[in-house]
Amino acid sequence: MNANDQLLLNQLKAGDMTAFAEVFRLYRRWLTYVAYTFLEDETEAQDLVQDFFMDCWEKGLFNNVTVSLKSFLHCAIRNRSLNRLRDSALRRKKLHLLSQATTAAPPDTAEPNEFWEQLEQAVQQVPPMSARVFKLTYFSGMKRKEVALSLGISPSTVKHQLARSLRIVRSLLGNAQPYQ
Repeated sequence: MNANDQLLLNQLKAGDMTAFAEVFRLYRRWLTYVAYTFLEDETEAQDLVQDFFMDCWEKGLFNNVTVSLKSFLHCAIRNRSLNRLRDSALRRKKLHLLSQATTAAPPDTAEPNEFWEQLEQAVQQVPPMSARVFKLTYFSGMKRKEVALSLGISPSTVKHQLARSLRIVRSLLGNAQPYQ
């Protein structure tokens, strides 16, 4: 590790904002390039790097660094980029399944809209908190952690409420399915 990076890292561990600004100035472009090599989208790469630096400052991620600063930054951006790719692949899969669901008529109904009406009616019969979790997860496409943050509850509570709402909705819908 070069001496300047070691000095910056020590200052970061001490909570020095000017050292943080210097690390940002020195490494932002390079880290954006690293993220871009994975994501192949400049705006998304810039956002990822910006989010990373925000997390570093807010969560004190520099405090546990035992390798060189440059290695830490590269590894963190690589991992975040791979996670972003994984998450976007899951989103594409969900969107694909959702698009199939909206184009295929459910076997027990004549119109695709009937299923969605039945689904909305079933969700209205779910307890309020479980219904909110269900809607945010399935209608808004939020992740469990995002739902937990937006509602101010723990991720395990989200998981419990989601399981509860799914159990109720499935029992109310019976055999009606959006897929053939």
